[in-house]
Amino acid sequence: MSSAGWSAKAQTTCEIDEAQRLFGEQPKPLSRIHELLAACVRAGSEDYRVYMFLGVMARDAGDRQEAIAQLRKAREIAPTELNPALELAFTLEPRHASQAGQVYRGVLARDPDERHALLGLARVDRSQQRLEEARQIYERLLKKDPKDPDALNGLAWLQLSNRNREKARTEFEAVLVAHPDNDEAKIALTKVDDVYKYVFDTSGAFVSTTSGNSWGFGASALIGLDAFSTIEVGEYHFTNELVTVSSIGLAVLPSNDVRLGFYHAVPTFYNFSLTYDYRTHATLPAEHWIEGGAGFYVTDHIKWFGTYRQAFGASQWNGRLIRTGLGLILSDSWEVGPSVFSSAQAIFNNYQNIFSWVFDVTYRGPENLLVVFGVGYSPMINNVDLHARAIVPVTERFGVTGSIAYNSINSDTRATAGLRINW
Repeated sequence: MSSAGWSAKAQTTCEIDEAQRLFGEQPKPLSRIHELLAACVRAGSEDYRVYMFLGVMARDAGDRQEAIAQLRKAREIAPTELNPALELAFTLEPRHASQAGQVYRGVLARDPDERHALLGLARVDRSQQRLEEARQIYERLLKKDPKDPDALNGLAWLQLSNRNREKARTEFEAVLVAHPDNDEAKIALTKVDDVYKYVFDTSGAFVSTTSGNSWGFGASALIGLDAFSTIEVGEYHFTNELVTVSSIGLAVLPSNDVRLGFYHAVPTFYNFSLTYDYRTHATLPAEHWIEGGAGFYVTDHIKWFGTYRQAFGASQWNGRLIRTGLGLILSDSWEVGPSVFSSAQAIFNNYQNIFSWVFDVTYRGPENLLVVFGVGYSPMINNVDLHARAIVPVTERFGVTGSIAYNSINSDTRATAGLRINW
């Protein structure tokens, strides 16, 4: 069949206009739309709308990879059309922000004032911490329309990015005064109370082993520098310097443990951290722990993490601890994850490795509720590790914390209870 004949056949068997009409209905008759689009694909249609609609439907169904593939095809067929480019960039944003930014910039190269591309590029800038660039885009849009709700919402998000919670709340509420049905502002207001600039924790601890008991108490503070970076300062004291053995190796409870940390996290993209512990003892030399960690999302539902800790000071403290694992995201609330520890210390059989396997289950509930529980096993020392911890909000700013852990090798039992204050 000639190319002209094939094109004619595609046009007669592909009812893309009907599919487009149905696509605009609410609710969408998905099965009928799928039938029409499948017929278009079988007919070899080169109408970009076929693949654009397939991509949007795949995205709505949660299949982001299929959505990206279909939308890329739509854009290849019609590289100068606006809609497939915008849909592709929007789909790329959550996991491929840099690629999304390139698509938006391509649109703006042809039309510098294209509003949806400007808003999309501003979202990309926010996700990649280019907050000033995002601000310039929103202010540019507001010069054209001082009441633009999307630009006003954007500036409010920037306030939240800098952890200015009350200013963000005021600005989102102002959007709703002018636009009572604005969904973005409504959703944002449900998230405002989850953002804090400062977190203060204080707790007491009880440790029991076959060689005795020890009480502990201390406090720590997290100070938010912006939406992504946090510093930590803390100190903990124990009354009895017990020798403990667990899945992370051998340790001696310190008289005092002073901790400094820096944490940087871009949600759904990556994170890294660096912490330092200075641990003093009544009759033993001081020890130092330096730990670095990193993590990133492999897919929408799988994230990888790893940490490396180096201990040093007097020779008996020298050693290292490596941990790596996966987080498997089952839903907005549930996450499960396997991880493995590798510990080697001078004091334990001259750096003999202790491997431990751990499996954790995490539940994230409303108002920052957090529950984690898990089990671990170290075959070399035949140690079973059971552990759980929780943060339970009581009011908007106050919550209670608690944890319990048990290691079978020396009946090592640890429990903590404390108070958390957010503001």
